[in-house]
Amino acid sequence: MDDGLRALAQRFDFEVKDAKRYFGQWDMCDPVVWATLRVVQAQNDFAHAIDQVVDGANERVVEAAIKERHEAIAALQEALEREPRGFQ
Repeated sequence: MDDGLRALAQRFDFEVKDAKRYFGQWDMCDPVVWATLRVVQAQNDFAHAIDQVVDGANERVVEAAIKERHEAIAALQEALEREPRGFQ
């Protein structure tokens, strides 16, 4: 791994840990948080689908994952518009 990629990986790991650290009880009541979690899960599913195709699965699994990722992002946008200041 070159230095640039290593630095990017370290920054990514820090950002993930930092984001997880500040999730609190109020977050479970915020529809924006739930929509954000859906986006994260959709990204995980997308990465898993790519791995499946590399292992010989049909490319439709990637297409389905891309579709879910788009739908998750649209749901996040909708939640932001519905609750622009978050749950209060």
